[in-house]
Amino acid sequence: MDTLLLPHFTARRSVPIDTIEYLEAVGNYTNVHLIGQKPMLVAITLKQFSQRLPTFLRIHKGTLVNPAHIVGYRTRYVESPFVQLSHDRQLTISRRQTKRLRPQLASFPLSGC
Repeated sequence: MDTLLLPHFTARRSVPIDTIEYLEAVGNYTNVHLIGQKPMLVAITLKQFSQRLPTFLRIHKGTLVNPAHIVGYRTRYVESPFVQLSHDRQLTISRRQTKRLRPQLASFPLSGC
């Protein structure tokens, strides 16, 4: 199982990559959203995470998503395109990223509106 070593306050914490649902930018910090846990704020930028986790999808300027947790998506015929995650969470896809992501999202089922 692949893990990621994250600086968390005064210690480092090893987190299995498959437990990361998505990452959200907060200035020069990142909220790491883990399955079944509270988000973890770490002093690593989202850009650094995108380099460390090349399989994660950048759906927005401030959001990286673990494709293993995507259960559906909708990019057409809706006001705000989104990805549906495994724990009933919807994250908005930016208009700029929508066209670029369509081929990558094609392997996931379309979500109902």
